Amino acid sequence: MISFGPTSDRGVTAHSLRREFRNKGGSPRTAVAGLDLSVEPGQLVSVLGPNGAGKTTIVRMLTGLLRPTSGHATIDGFDVVRERRKAAAACGSSLGGELGLYPRLTALQNLTFFGLMYGVPTRTLDRRARELLDQVELSDRAGEVVRTFSRGMKQRLHLARALIHDPPVLILDEPSAGLDPHSAAAMRTSVRRFADEGHCVLLTTHDMREAEELSERVILVNDGAVRAEATPAELRLGAAQRFGFSIEVIWNDLDIPDDWAGCPGLLDGRTERGTTRLRVTDGGAAVQWVLAEYGDRTASVSVSPPTLEEVFLEMTGAR
Repeated sequence: MISFGPTSDRGVTAHSLRREFRNKGGSPRTAVAGLDLSVEPGQLVSVLGPNGAGKTTIVRMLTGLLRPTSGHATIDGFDVVRERRKAAAACGSSLGGELGLYPRLTALQNLTFFGLMYGVPTRTLDRRARELLDQVELSDRAGEVVRTFSRGMKQRLHLARALIHDPPVLILDEPSAGLDPHSAAAMRTSVRRFADEGHCVLLTTHDMREAEELSERVILVNDGAVRAEATPAELRLGAAQRFGFSIEVIWNDLDIPDDWAGCPGLLDGRTERGTTRLRVTDGGAAVQWVLAEYGDRTASVSVSPPTLEEVFLEMTGAR
């Protein structure tokens, strides 16, 4: 099996990583502009961004499928350009879609083939492949050919293939795309376990819940550049300072108040289907006021900063 020895630069790093494409007219188009990135062993970092933001280009450069125009990146200490083969071997990647699996082979045969390609010892390969099929909930389909699989099943098999050689780094591009809620939850459990075991995980996603549930850090990219990088909580609290907290009041009777003028820091409010939602500058003070004024008429009162989705929409100018 391929050996991943100790290095001085573990995990994933990128310094001033840039990629330009030439349009038909000859003018360059910048897809990624000077990316700096660091993901350490044991960390799970999500990259969020709208379509065309550069996420897939970033992944393709890190996995050796696309050569950077300038800058450099490493996977487990190996340069993705100068040491491409070693960097690729140290990285399990899942880019989804139809590529990367053999449709005429069974699920177990696919994992066996890729395990042999990565040098997994034959004495442990069958057990490893069956364990992974069980993790991604495909053990009952191990003997079926992949061309009969649904998109979601193929997505789960992609994840198992990426993990077959137990690499130190895992890079996933939209890993939950096409999965039903149950399968997506199982996928998140597998990915989170991989990071908790000390591996490095970098993923791109459009699923805000996925990013918030899984990630130590979230990187927001747009127009090929990093616009923000922080924990999900830090991003949400930072957004709250710009456009307020949300207060949700659920009433226990039909006599719903409509006078909110006295609420501290009130920005706006509305009532729909028995629930009042307020936007305020000071969540704690607003909750105290609601309870003092109407506490005996409320079923519940909650306060929250903006969601990660709202942060994303603000960054992309959709809010």
